[in-house]
Amino acid sequence: MNSAPSPNAAWEKLLDGRFNSKRPGHTLWNLFSDQRGRVAAAVTLYIIKQTPASLMPLAVGMIVDTLTTGGDGAFRKILWIAGGYFLLLLQNPFVHTSFVRLMSGTLRHMQFNLRSALVERLQQLSITFYEEKQSSALQTKILRDVDAIDGLCRHLLNTGLNGLLVITYVTVIALVKQPLLALYFLITVPAGVWLLKLFDRRFKEQYKAMRVETEQMNARVGEMLQMLPVTRAHGLESVETRDVRGVFENLRKRGMQVDTLTEFFASSSWFTFMIFQLACLVFSAWLVVHHRISVGDAVMYHTYFGMLIGAVQQFLSVFPALAQGADAVRSLGEVLEAEQLERNEGKPSAPVPLRGEIIFENVSFGYPRGREVALREIQLHIQPGETIAFVGESGAGKSTFVNLAIGFRLPTAGKILLDGRDLRELDLRTYRRQIGVVPQTTLLFNGTLRENVTYGLEQISDDMLWKILADANLAEFVRALPQGLDTPLGESGTRLSGGQRQRLAIARALVRNPRLVILDEATSALDTESERLVQEALVRLTQGRTTLIVAHRFSTIRHAHRIVVLHGGRIVELGTQAELMAQQGQFYRLAKLQAVTAAKSED
Repeated sequence: MNSAPSPNAAWEKLLDGRFNSKRPGHTLWNLFSDQRGRVAAAVTLYIIKQTPASLMPLAVGMIVDTLTTGGDGAFRKILWIAGGYFLLLLQNPFVHTSFVRLMSGTLRHMQFNLRSALVERLQQLSITFYEEKQSSALQTKILRDVDAIDGLCRHLLNTGLNGLLVITYVTVIALVKQPLLALYFLITVPAGVWLLKLFDRRFKEQYKAMRVETEQMNARVGEMLQMLPVTRAHGLESVETRDVRGVFENLRKRGMQVDTLTEFFASSSWFTFMIFQLACLVFSAWLVVHHRISVGDAVMYHTYFGMLIGAVQQFLSVFPALAQGADAVRSLGEVLEAEQLERNEGKPSAPVPLRGEIIFENVSFGYPRGREVALREIQLHIQPGETIAFVGESGAGKSTFVNLAIGFRLPTAGKILLDGRDLRELDLRTYRRQIGVVPQTTLLFNGTLRENVTYGLEQISDDMLWKILADANLAEFVRALPQGLDTPLGESGTRLSGGQRQRLAIARALVRNPRLVILDEATSALDTESERLVQEALVRLTQGRTTLIVAHRFSTIRHAHRIVVLHGGRIVELGTQAELMAQQGQFYRLAKLQAVTAAKSED
């Protein structure tokens, strides 16, 4: 996998309060905190390159007046005017290119900083945050919302800046030559403000709704792709297609509403300002008839007023992008301002190496939003190097127990001690680097087998890797592959069987030489032969290490030192397998029930 650049101060500032979704304009300015000199340079270059366009009406007016006045030196004067204007034109290609390079580099850097801040925050947020957000919606924020902010900045640096420049030129020239007409020109600005106020609330509502619809569409498409095997297996293609098309239809309707509103706003502003331009033409003609201005001035003023109207319309055209960009800022605030942070900075590191002693002292845990308490008053002392299995019916609290041990969740009552130190007070990152996890579903990425096994680690020699693969019962399979260790696995490792994926997960855990091993139903979906190979690999993985096993099949816990039986979030039985079978209690009942079920499946 590609390595990312190290963090810099720019995106760290966005994580330290510089991002405020309630103040989009202030936040937009902060996005360029390390690029403001480049922004100022880009604005300066833009003013220089746009000078010829801004001064064209003045040159035309001077030429018309020269032609009207006539005289022997009239044409020579026109040539001087044209020559001066030519010099202004000469700089444009070079200055424009410099402006584009500077602007593009600045905006690309802003995108990089913003996306880096989002990724950094996503790595810091607790697991509870992801229970409320769909991954496709989060991808939309990183991709679409950042692009919306970039589009707004480009509008402001091109369209908006040009409009401001034209208004400035027109106002200054008009004030110098004819203050009465300048006042008339300035009426157009309040008219633009009035139009903005008229459409402001509707734009905000529509763009927020559009963003929500887009996030829902991305999430639904992601679900569809994940469910494809199930959909095809049950012949539900038409049902799934109909449901997804329904989501597309909602987005289509919302898009039509946004497009209609945007175009109605544009046509309303065009109609309003064309009325103003017609009135300006009549007013300029009246001034000429009454000898208040010359014909050339009338031509100049009319042209400038047309440019002024265009400039105000450009400002108004920025407004939809401004509404969309402001909504994107609010959307990104859901990540960058989220409070469900796992705070590790400043805390002491976990002991290295871990001894692996874990003590649950009167631990209880309840999920938020009124859900039932998952664990109640847990007392458990796990010795270093001990293998503990957790069994029980679905919903008994097995996975919650393991999540507490990893530190994904924190107790709502009581405390968990790791080698005698409260887990709350430790930098959990330094603790987890000494953990090996083999989940029920192995997560793989679209890279080579070597990259998936050594994920996050460097300088692992081939000899060590082959030894680890042998311990994971995977070496023979890898040697048979055409490209060996460098074989691409495909997206999500779809080219591997379930047993191969689990053994790869075991190799990924072994390569870290963990002191604590977590096995979350690691053989629950395997055939007999695959389970045998995985079981052999698990024995090697857990040897001499503290091990926590969430057990579905009781065949996976025959080597456990003790078994914890959970029921209703409480420990109801605790002991060795022989002791629990002799008691003929909850474990005995579950074991017998599983044996009967296994026998029926074999028949």
